[in-house]
Amino acid sequence: MDLFTIPDPSEGGMGYAYIFMIFVFIAASFTVYKLKKSTKRVTEKETPKAYEMYQPKDKS
Repeated sequence: MDLFTIPDPSEGGMGYAYIFMIFVFIAASFTVYKLKKSTKRVTEKETPKAYEMYQPKDKS
């Protein structure tokens, strides 16, 4: 039995193949959720503001 083909209903272990496919899809959705959450956390971080060390000189 291939992992990437839908099992034939006439085969004996068809139920196990569908259960295995369900677990694979659950793991994939969990992984995608975690990746989206981690990339969102990275983009939400604020960049620190840069401050001048010295007072700006007067133009007069």
